Amino acid sequence: MNLLQAFFIVSSFVIFIIAFDIAKRQKFNALHFLVFIGIGIALFVFTVFPDILNRMGQIFGLQRWADVLVYVSIIFLFYFVLLLLNKSEKNREDITRLVREIGVLEDKLHQHDHK
Repeated sequence: MNLLQAFFIVSSFVIFIIAFDIAKRQKFNALHFLVFIGIGIALFVFTVFPDILNRMGQIFGLQRWADVLVYVSIIFLFYFVLLLLNKSEKNREDITRLVREIGVLEDKLHQHDHK
């Protein structure tokens, strides 16, 4: 086992720990939990059994197994960027709604004080 494989195995266990900790605190939904667990399992399996990636690469017509990891990683990065953009937009809408409600309440208080 080389240093890179050891790093990947340790990383997969860290991903498991983080996923279970976040799920325990209910910080994300079941789909995200399954995605993180899947990434951790895949990282561990592909590190211990690298021939699986070679076979997957051949199925998809790729010369190098690393290409499979790069393409899958890009897909997951796009997925998480879209999730973050969605969450950011939702937070922006919530803040706008909250500011409007506070403005209406303050206006009602000022109108009541002037009477």
